[in-house]
Amino acid sequence: MKIFEYVEEILITIGLVVMTTLAFGNVLSRYLFHASWSFTEEITTSLFVWVTFLGASVAAKRKGHLGLSIITDNLPPKGQKVAVLFSVATATVVFGILLKYGLEMVITQYKMNQTSPAIGWPEWIYGTAIPVGAILMIVRFLELGYNELKGGQK
Repeated sequence: MKIFEYVEEILITIGLVVMTTLAFGNVLSRYLFHASWSFTEEITTSLFVWVTFLGASVAAKRKGHLGLSIITDNLPPKGQKVAVLFSVATATVVFGILLKYGLEMVITQYKMNQTSPAIGWPEWIYGTAIPVGAILMIVRFLELGYNELKGGQK
């Protein structure tokens, strides 16, 4: 599906627009009305986490995480393929662990009814960025590994 190919970029754009709008509105409020919007920091921080994970997923999709090209570029083609597959396997394990602990965190936040300090929203809403981001990273790395096994498509 074409939309899934660009889902991260679309969400990053939305997140950055909302972050910028809130930050700008808060600055205007401080200078014009001498009052700060306390909720903006909470939302902006949460969106920053989302944008970070989404950006990392975009980088994975574009082979941006696969490392020390000075080493891998000097390997023979089979060695390059092995290096990419090793990176994919390692990243999948790391993000699988992050997914496990992220889900545990979100479940705990939900069960304990934790709320955010400024707005009073449930903390699990913010916390979902970690497991969702981990899932996106796993999907993108597995997609990369599949493409590499198929023939190293760019």
